Amino acid sequence: MTKARILNYLAFPVLLVAAFLGQYWVWGLLFLWWLVPSVISGQTALVTEVLRDEDPILFWAVVILWALFGLMMIAASLFPDYAPWLV
Repeated sequence: MTKARILNYLAFPVLLVAAFLGQYWVWGLLFLWWLVPSVISGQTALVTEVLRDEDPILFWAVVILWALFGLMMIAASLFPDYAPWLV
């Protein structure tokens, strides 16, 4: 089993438990984690694959959206009084 597959098998139950316990900062970190390979490879996913070379505006809009979602989820966990305004 490859390192990537092991990481996926570990991440799946962690994300389920985090969602069940309302720990959305874990999901926020995941959104931010997705940014790095997306920017490096030039492809991301929305409903289907979005390529930077073919649809640069949509690509960067999706990347910015993932970044905002990630930061909002982390901020909602760090500042729970403001959570209704963030999520």
